[in-house]
Amino acid sequence: MNARIARERSQFRTDRERLEAVLMTAPIDSQKAFAYFGYVIGTMPPAALAMKVVSEGGSAGSSDALFLILLLTAAAVTGMAGYVTGSFIPGLISRVIDFRLPNRIAMFSLIGVAWGIVSGAAGGLFLFVVGAIFAGIAGGIIGAVTVPIFIVCHEALRRGDFIEIKHFLPIAFAITLSLCAFILGF
Repeated sequence: MNARIARERSQFRTDRERLEAVLMTAPIDSQKAFAYFGYVIGTMPPAALAMKVVSEGGSAGSSDALFLILLLTAAAVTGMAGYVTGSFIPGLISRVIDFRLPNRIAMFSLIGVAWGIVSGAAGGLFLFVVGAIFAGIAGGIIGAVTVPIFIVCHEALRRGDFIEIKHFLPIAFAITLSLCAFILGF
């Protein structure tokens, strides 16, 4: 009983935060939030890249269709790898959250790089072995940029270990769709 009370007290910074967490209508915990973000950021940018390749391709031969299928399969696998590995990110964040601000931002970027490399390389395996190398590099770059932004927004809006789904969705899709617009050249 004492351990449960101590864990509950450490989860919330203030009593007001505890009350706000109780009043949430559709909360998701940090592990699910980062897993969902990993799925979204892992799936949509490779799909945007596939759309760009197809729209600029010109002819629609059978090799183009096969390449499109491989790109979309890579996007799905990248998203699933981002989902699976995303549940480990809150534990890493809790280890660096007390660092000084410049060090914390650098560590957030390194966490994003590692997460992006793992997810991108997993999806890139469908684009032959060379695709895993390039997809890992691209995933690392994407992770280095997007993950710190998401972490800062998540930390600002979370109450205890929960974030309201109506706050999570706009943040996750704004970051992801902004990146997709950049990829597509808008």
